[in-house]
Amino acid sequence: MSQLATQFALSPKAAFSIPPDQPAVTPTPKFFGTRAQARKIIDRLTFGFTSYELSLLMQHGIDGYLRYHLYPEQIADTQLDAFLVANYPTLTMTPQNLSLQTSSSDVSNQLIRARLMRAIFSRRQLFERVVEMWTDHFNIWIRDEIVNFLKTADDRTVIRANALGTFSNLLSASAHSPAMLIYLNNDTNKVGRPNENYARELMELHTLGVDGGYTQADVQQVAKCFTGWTYFGSSSGATAYTFQFKSTDHDATQKTVLGNIIPARAGASGQQDGEDVLNILANHPSTRQYIARKIVRHFWGHSPSQALVDSTANIHASTGGNLRAMVEYVLRQTIAGPTPPKFKRPMHLLVSLLRATNARVTAPNNVQTPLTEAGHLPFDWSPPDGYPDTLEAWTGLLLARWNFGARLMNNDWFNSTTQLGITVDTAPLIGTAVTAPAVTQKINDAMFNGTLGSTERTQLENYLLPNNPSSTKVREAIGLAGGLPSFQWY
Repeated sequence: MSQLATQFALSPKAAFSIPPDQPAVTPTPKFFGTRAQARKIIDRLTFGFTSYELSLLMQHGIDGYLRYHLYPEQIADTQLDAFLVANYPTLTMTPQNLSLQTSSSDVSNQLIRARLMRAIFSRRQLFERVVEMWTDHFNIWIRDEIVNFLKTADDRTVIRANALGTFSNLLSASAHSPAMLIYLNNDTNKVGRPNENYARELMELHTLGVDGGYTQADVQQVAKCFTGWTYFGSSSGATAYTFQFKSTDHDATQKTVLGNIIPARAGASGQQDGEDVLNILANHPSTRQYIARKIVRHFWGHSPSQALVDSTANIHASTGGNLRAMVEYVLRQTIAGPTPPKFKRPMHLLVSLLRATNARVTAPNNVQTPLTEAGHLPFDWSPPDGYPDTLEAWTGLLLARWNFGARLMNNDWFNSTTQLGITVDTAPLIGTAVTAPAVTQKINDAMFNGTLGSTERTQLENYLLPNNPSSTKVREAIGLAGGLPSFQWY
């Protein structure tokens, strides 16, 4: 990244404009809840509390704040968008142009770094949380064969384009994605030589779930339905590495999928076999349950009640799989009542730390290694099930998590020679505070919205004693705050 790369810092003073089709925000506050309620709402909708998000909540109120984030297409994100265009040009390239890049690793690294920058700085925070969820759901390992450049197109045209649309459209876009077809070997699925990999994962991971009621016979039949679903080769000009149905590779016989007859079809009409399967799966009761549980677990907590899953599945049924409606319903249930704390996954933890400390980032690649060490580098999960969203999966590798704060505040991610990396200016965070209690309260306000319990406050105060702590000790205390249970959970 060039030394002239735009530097970002989260700040209420950063330029922000209400979308032109929305009324101007009144200066009269609309949120009158507690600090704890405010922090919970912001933490559940975003990648971490900031004073900027607090100002939005105060101005819009709970309902307005939720509706604001539910319509990311109406949120101006001009500064970040310009940064991404200037620094990561491969994000908008066609599959053909992506394939012509001299370094496929550069293409994949640009996507990884853009993902981090979006999570840290985007104003479309809820959208980025939803994108994270669907990226795991329709997981594609970015290091796999030619997928290392095709995942960029998949991220743009499948996940981001459909994240808050309908599940049927999202599923269809994924099924037509060359990156997915290659990753799960459907490009080798041909009449007489079926490959069942995509068919199995389509039902087990993308729709019905492992207990969704399908059999091995269904897997075999679905595989036959998707024979011929592949992509145009590198010599196909503008259509290179885009979806292709190859009728000569298709099994034209009649099939039966979950009790549904798929009639015999020959020629170009054979593609309809796969389309029929997608329609069957997208609207299946087991799929509604499986997708509902995925959304509830992502936003509500690790172990949701069956009643909440059922009511969310009912939203799927009544809205035709409207994902925005499902996410809104789950968030309203989450905000309205008590919810158990959720353990931050490593990327979430790191991003929330950078947001809370108002970090300046000029080289997000500096945190790729720490995230790899913590087991959570974006797009780098090789099995098709995606990064897990369970407590058990992330209670190991704790040292790597605890080190995030220390490494950030020790400037381990900043190169003094090139002046590139990640830095934190403590002056805006601490202000004129000089006593241990005062500095602790400043940290408490900035990182926890003043909600730290007495035990954790005392721990920070004792570390900062005697009064008038040095700048080094203040930095260390901020790093330690990032390792407190109250910051590791949300």
